[in-house]
Amino acid sequence: MTWVYLDGVFVDAGQARVAAGDAGLLYGRGLFETFRARRGRVYLLERHLARLEAGAGTLGIELPAALGGLWDIVRELAERCGLDDARVRLTLTAGPSTLRLRSVQAGLRTSPEGGRPTLLLQARPATDYPERMYQQGASAIIVPVRRNETSPLSRVKSLNYLDNLLAREQARSAGADEALFLNTQGRLADGSASNVFLVKGGELLTPPVEDGALPGVTRGALLELAKGAGLGSREATLVSDDLLGADEAFLTNAVAGVLPLVSVDGVPVSSGAPGEATRRLRALYEAAAQG
Repeated sequence: MTWVYLDGVFVDAGQARVAAGDAGLLYGRGLFETFRARRGRVYLLERHLARLEAGAGTLGIELPAALGGLWDIVRELAERCGLDDARVRLTLTAGPSTLRLRSVQAGLRTSPEGGRPTLLLQARPATDYPERMYQQGASAIIVPVRRNETSPLSRVKSLNYLDNLLAREQARSAGADEALFLNTQGRLADGSASNVFLVKGGELLTPPVEDGALPGVTRGALLELAKGAGLGSREATLVSDDLLGADEAFLTNAVAGVLPLVSVDGVPVSSGAPGEATRRLRALYEAAAQG
């Protein structure tokens, strides 16, 4: 049996039901977090919760009281699914909604009103990224779709995720591992499922949230771990030429950790091979994440 946690109850995944009027289903009014649970333990879970809380504030979603016991929920879900190393997806929606009419100057429009939020957790085996991507490095393309850095959605992990999914499919069709977004000003933002970093002149750089970068949990950890790798670290406005002119580059997310990036649009980054600083940072991150 495959178990999920839905609104306070562990149920068979095949029997789980979400209301037809759920605002997440109807309007994409919801958030998600994806993290890795090793032996029931999640590295920096409190930061995932903090980002979820910030996103819920942005979208006007009430936080369920059950989130106070998230550690225990994750641990029990992994145990029920028989997973020592799990990839856990948490989905929070505004819940069943009703429509009410609002007067807008000369006309009328309908708007969703959120109800009791829906909380869903799912777990599956944490399949590692292919080892060749760590040893040889990953490739990326820059997609033509732009990240809208002026939108509040660029700062939250919302269910409005089609730009990311379509960009990743475009990358895979082009034989690349990841898709990178520029923002409306032509500045580097982030990847379809990752944050992007570069190393230049002994310094670790990553695009700021103001340029459209998602405030990634792993991103924040790497900025802090950089000192242990002998690097300074800071946010910096970057363009694609900065990436191609870097000494090293890598991608981050909570499942992959630190993934070397060795080419963009078919052009090698530096030597076209994973760099020493990236290896050091990956070792530091894995040591911290595995406890």
